[in-house]
Amino acid sequence: MTDQDQHVDTAFLEEIAFNGQYDQLRDHLLENEAPAVRHRAAELFTEYSTAIGDDRVETITGWLVTAAAQEPHDGVRAQIIEALLDFDDGAIDDLVAAIADADRPTPTDTSSPQVFFDWLGSHAAELRLVAVAGLGEVGSSQVVPKLATACSDRDVRVRRRAIIECGRVGDDRCVRAIAANLDSENEAIRLAAADALMTIGSEKALRALLPAAKSGDTALRQRAMKGIGTLGSLQVLGTLLRGLDDENAEIRQAAATAIIRLVAKAPSDESHRVRETVAEQLTSVPNRDVVAEFRTLFTNTDEAVIRRNTAWVLGRIADDDPRADVIRCLVRAIDDADDRTAQVAASSLVRIGEPAIIDELESFVAAADLGTKALSRADFIRNHLTDSEAEERLKNAVEYVKVSDPGDYTRKKAGGKD
Repeated sequence: MTDQDQHVDTAFLEEIAFNGQYDQLRDHLLENEAPAVRHRAAELFTEYSTAIGDDRVETITGWLVTAAAQEPHDGVRAQIIEALLDFDDGAIDDLVAAIADADRPTPTDTSSPQVFFDWLGSHAAELRLVAVAGLGEVGSSQVVPKLATACSDRDVRVRRRAIIECGRVGDDRCVRAIAANLDSENEAIRLAAADALMTIGSEKALRALLPAAKSGDTALRQRAMKGIGTLGSLQVLGTLLRGLDDENAEIRQAAATAIIRLVAKAPSDESHRVRETVAEQLTSVPNRDVVAEFRTLFTNTDEAVIRRNTAWVLGRIADDDPRADVIRCLVRAIDDADDRTAQVAASSLVRIGEPAIIDELESFVAAADLGTKALSRADFIRNHLTDSEAEERLKNAVEYVKVSDPGDYTRKKAGGKD
């Protein structure tokens, strides 16, 4: 603003705001010819934002969006956006939509993408914030380098929004710029970077998450575990196994979930090798009861693909003396809403082969109102286990003697006489 603007009387606005006459304050914000008056009106909306009732917030944010979209003075517009953020930081998207609206003139009478490109170089962080949100909405290949550069903006709000928009655009060219923020001193920036890499979801983006799996930030470590499991590659299994030994229960569950996703996401031609390797490695984890982690995951998740593959894992890593809680959760899963999960649970119970399964199964069948499919699975389990027991009893009842000719066995049974 000019020196002349700075000498304009704006004190009258304070009385208007103090008396709660926000309609009049709006009129000065939208219509007063003096930039200093409009600027002060925007400041007062900021100062009184906490005093204004929730029932008026939506209306006032609408006024502010309109004012910011039509304001010709960048300094005033920046102050209006600051007020807008105080009321509702999500209203930035409403402002972007207003500027991009073909039925409205843009603030500079140029195309909306050009407005966003121009504002990205502004000294006002508020304008740069709107710029990165707008360029993310444009989403073309041309905006990617600009958004990647904005990931190192000096203003934390702009930097975080740029990271989010890079994730939304989903271009691998943004990966390096996003990943550079994984060790930021600001937690919100670190977590936004991890989320953006997971949103991109490419192999390059997910591999960039690997260092974060060793971070001292629990929330970041948890996100990293979640992301790298979707790679479907055994190369990250070691990192995930270390996650199973983490002191933090949420990290252990994130690692368990990621291991299951690794199994589920493995390419079809690698699926068998991945499954067998995972099962083998899980049975050799020395310091942690991994069965408990996967049993908890199986019980707590509603995601069918996770339950299905966890049921398979439990059948492979169950202890030599399987615990009642594992048997119980698998028995109940034969009535799972997802047929494939129920089938895998039944197969896992047969694989475990513990006699105690029969008792648990009979109790469940007696207590539950099972449908035809679940009853058929119960019969499948019962038949396999009872057949196995009968075969084992037959083996135990027969005395096997190594003989060199048929006469040897007769002499042995006769008391060993020659």
